[in-house]
Amino acid sequence: MNFKRYFDIKEFWNDNQKLLEEKEWYNCLMIGNCIEGVKSGMDNWFLATIEDNDRVELIMLFRRPWRMVMYSPTNNKSEELFKFAATEVYKSEPDLLGVNTEKENANKFAKYFCEVANKQYKIHTPLRILLLEQIAPATLTQDITYRKVNPEDKKTIIRYLKEFTKEALHEELTDEKAEEKFKKHCSLGMYVLEKNGKIVAQAAISRKMKYGVCVSAVYTPVEERKKGYAYNLVYRISKEQLEAGNKYCVLYTDDANPISNHVYEKIGYKRMEDWEDLDFE
Repeated sequence: MNFKRYFDIKEFWNDNQKLLEEKEWYNCLMIGNCIEGVKSGMDNWFLATIEDNDRVELIMLFRRPWRMVMYSPTNNKSEELFKFAATEVYKSEPDLLGVNTEKENANKFAKYFCEVANKQYKIHTPLRILLLEQIAPATLTQDITYRKVNPEDKKTIIRYLKEFTKEALHEELTDEKAEEKFKKHCSLGMYVLEKNGKIVAQAAISRKMKYGVCVSAVYTPVEERKKGYAYNLVYRISKEQLEAGNKYCVLYTDDANPISNHVYEKIGYKRMEDWEDLDFE
């Protein structure tokens, strides 16, 4: 096997774009980062591939402060591959923060990396990838306003983004990072449901790719839950995106939250993959 390290995001994207886009919905995290890196540049990223017999067996991207994402275009799940990958990555990134990918592959890589790095690993978040290609019929309540976020919503949305990040991702979001997310979401499309002058739910398009979009930051404040607002909002956004010509919408959800997952499945989202977001300690 041959390990190849990249130091130029444009070269990495040029070499691997077609492979990643063959399963675009699965690779939206890596694709989104590549698109951003090509546009704005990269600073201290780790980019690499592993080839065997002139075939790419594994593609890897690590961008601080997040965990490394990886993808095997050949669906290679061999112990040999992930042991080799872990050994080679450790040589360049001994302080790797973690890994975020399909459950089986994440655990294989983590096992071998932690052996060589003398670390432990634990689950940060169990993830589920849901894919929507055809929306289910629905009759939505009309006594509510569906609209895009406007500048006057900023204070409320930033508070909701911080609450969402703490609850769903188990992380704290600083004011500065919340401001960045607010601007990014608004540039791609951020939506709310409003009732009696109050924002009762939010959701955003976090990534736009060639064939589809990623829906994210779905949040309902505690006092407004169990009223169908998340279903109502995600349904409207998803329907709008499909009607605009996108082939799919994809959602990353907490696998440990059966209530929210059931809401999305009612819309027509189907469970495609189980991932794990693992921390190295």
